Amino acid sequence: MEPIFLIGVSFLTSTFTAVIGMGGGIMLISVMPGLLPAAAIVPVHGAVQLASNSSRVLFGLRHIEWSIFWPFLAGATLGSIVGASAVIRLSFDYLPLYLGIFVLIVTWVPIPKRAFRLPGHFVILGAIQTFFSLFVGVTGPLTNAFLVREELPKDRLVVTHGSVMTATHLCKILVFGFIGFVYTPYLPLIAGMLVAVIAGSWFGTKIRDHLSEVFFRKVFKTLITLLSLRMIINALYPI
Repeated sequence: MEPIFLIGVSFLTSTFTAVIGMGGGIMLISVMPGLLPAAAIVPVHGAVQLASNSSRVLFGLRHIEWSIFWPFLAGATLGSIVGASAVIRLSFDYLPLYLGIFVLIVTWVPIPKRAFRLPGHFVILGAIQTFFSLFVGVTGPLTNAFLVREELPKDRLVVTHGSVMTATHLCKILVFGFIGFVYTPYLPLIAGMLVAVIAGSWFGTKIRDHLSEVFFRKVFKTLITLLSLRMIINALYPI
């Protein structure tokens, strides 16, 4: 029953992300604690999100802002190299607690409309975001503060966000594979979730212009808050 549930959630969250450009990854990782071993949450989530983001990019390849993607990719590579040695020492016992707190913060703390611009800021962003993604899994909201600053049109914003998140998740799963995480036992689940997120990306792309972004954001905040509180409570008071 758990695999079927995760596959269904993968479709819904991928559709959600394709519509508004963010939120699906956070929602997906919020339901994973308790359904997967703690040590498998971040790498499995990374593999699924790689498919979700890359498929969204492929469905809208012409909208990528390449001047943002390439510097970000360089930074992501650096961040993954630095993070590989640190993640080995991570204890996963309290990961659901950390995830719950982190998700609440990125959901409710206002993101600045104008991000401070540094020389090579997308290189720096790629390094920082990829480094922290190894520990908390979801760092996409960090990117939005910088992409909003670029004043990109909606389609270009959504697809460019997907391209940089593809870079982050690709680096992440390579790091976990390098340090010894065994994906084999999870391949059937990952395969089912991959099909679901690709279908969700296609469906969300088709309906992007026909649904209210304001409505989706309200639903997202309500659901993600409940899921985050569930993670925190279960971590502090395990059944």
